[in-house]
Amino acid sequence: FRSIGGFEFEKGYEYRIKISETSYLDYSMGQPAWTEHELLEVISKEKKASEGLPKHFIPEAFYKDKFLPKYRYAVEADNKEVIEEDLKNNSILPLDYHYFYYGNSEGPKWLAIKDDTNVLGPGLIKRTNKAQEEFPEVYQILPPEGQVNGFMEWSFLDEEGNETGYPSFDVFLGYSARSREAGVTSNLFYLYKDLTAHYKSKYPEAGVKAVVASYTIEIN
Repeated sequence: FRSIGGFEFEKGYEYRIKISETSYLDYSMGQPAWTEHELLEVISKEKKASEGLPKHFIPEAFYKDKFLPKYRYAVEADNKEVIEEDLKNNSILPLDYHYFYYGNSEGPKWLAIKDDTNVLGPGLIKRTNKAQEEFPEVYQILPPEGQVNGFMEWSFLDEEGNETGYPSFDVFLGYSARSREAGVTSNLFYLYKDLTAHYKSKYPEAGVKAVVASYTIEIN
């Protein structure tokens, strides 16, 4: 259920509860127009670790072939091939995961799903507004493919707001032609990372001058 009125769930407990279900009729909205659930009684509340639960409850039909990142990179180096091969085989973000960006009262959240058993997150996104001048100039070798209307830094936290091992990204905010027509201001996120220093250290003989990786994520 999306919500049960009067029921406050405490994480880490298994409940057996009795609820009421009331459906309301509105001929202009269909039958029934909406249904509400209210708590009648907490039959039991037992502290328990979850067992045998799936990692998420999102049906595959919702995300199949969607929400996959578009991966791009650009290299300026004397030996570009070795850097490009490394970028191809060592993406920062897994390319076979479906990435979700959504919000609630705690702020924007993130979740990445490969299948029923392979999940990253969920967690919180710490957003910091930036000016375009604060982004590295090296990003100019791989400009965003669409129009940009905002600039941020994203840090990926856990559900309690603690830091994780996931790297932060500079983010260009944009929108697709479809969302622009619908009046949506941003549904494209261009995540950028300057990897120049990393590859200069990893391949000192390659004559690395600039390396940038980018991931485009579209949110419907």
